[in-house]
Amino acid sequence: MAAATGLVLTKRFTYRGDATEEWSNKYWLTGTPPSSPGAWFSLYDEIAALERHCYTPASVIVSAVGYNDNDEHAHAVWTRDNDVEGTPVAGDLVAVPGQIFAGDQAGMISWKTERKNSRGKWIYLRKYMHGGNQDQTDPDLIASSTHAAYQTFADALFNGNLTGGRRIRSQLQDEYLQIADASWFITTRSLKRRGKRPKAATPSGRALDS
Repeated sequence: MAAATGLVLTKRFTYRGDATEEWSNKYWLTGTPPSSPGAWFSLYDEIAALERHCYTPASVIVSAVGYNDNDEHAHAVWTRDNDVEGTPVAGDLVAVPGQIFAGDQAGMISWKTERKNSRGKWIYLRKYMHGGNQDQTDPDLIASSTHAAYQTFADALFNGNLTGGRRIRSQLQDEYLQIADASWFITTRSLKRRGKRPKAATPSGRALDS
């Protein structure tokens, strides 16, 4: 559809005993797409260095993918496999024993645009982060240190201080952003490996397919 800068960072962590579970965030950023592998790496390195403050070392950035077109069917123009290149990037948020998120819990970071949907509701750009810490006294809330890390990251993608003045945008267009914010509430995000649902048993004990 149009030239645009898209970057996906994929993280790996252990979920339900499986050490290969992955979760990711895709960022669309203002500015001209990088034109060389070195320029793509510089962008990846800058975003990864900021994002890693939002999760504990249990989550590790294992790959990155770059796009120079916002078409939903566009092919990647740059990829990086940190397992092959030997440079996985671990989160550096301090893990607090007894307060670490469950695997499918997440915190939410958002940016309010100037647009509204057909129902008159404000449109937000949102990203979700696993691997944070709960509040010590209220498990529905995010710990203040985790919230501070989220807010710092939200501001970094909002204020235009990235190299080249890049800011976060939506896939389809640049956005006028009004507010960068981090929610205090923990939410849940589905992960791939949720385990098989046990089959229901009949009175005879024979399992029924669900």
